[in-house]
Amino acid sequence: MDFEIIETEKFIMKVYKNNYLEYTIKENASITAEDVLEGKRKLRALRPGKKFYVLAEGIEFFTLTKEARAITATKEYSDNTLAIAFCTSNISIYFLGQMHEKISKPVVPTKIFMNKEHAKSWLNEQMNKK
Repeated sequence: MDFEIIETEKFIMKVYKNNYLEYTIKENASITAEDVLEGKRKLRALRPGKKFYVLAEGIEFFTLTKEARAITATKEYSDNTLAIAFCTSNISIYFLGQMHEKISKPVVPTKIFMNKEHAKSWLNEQMNKK
């Protein structure tokens, strides 16, 4: 599959032609509100007006500030997102992600997984509902 890359010091986005996006948070990154907004700006510049199915993954340990979590759960931030599957092998991040889903109630279908293949499978189901 052909894809384009957006990379910062904290994350990498692989943007595929079928509007599938792999978002990888780098090890020990601390993702702030500015970081999530920067990613959105760069993605909009690359693919204006497009909506994405996102496979997000944290490599090892990372943090997401309270402000960043709040922004990512809003309708305005999610206006270019159709579904998000988040995958992590870190049990602490997995449980925090489950709490985030319940408390923040993201406006697009969002699910957290510890198995990347299960995350991809769920995301493919979301893509096929389209």
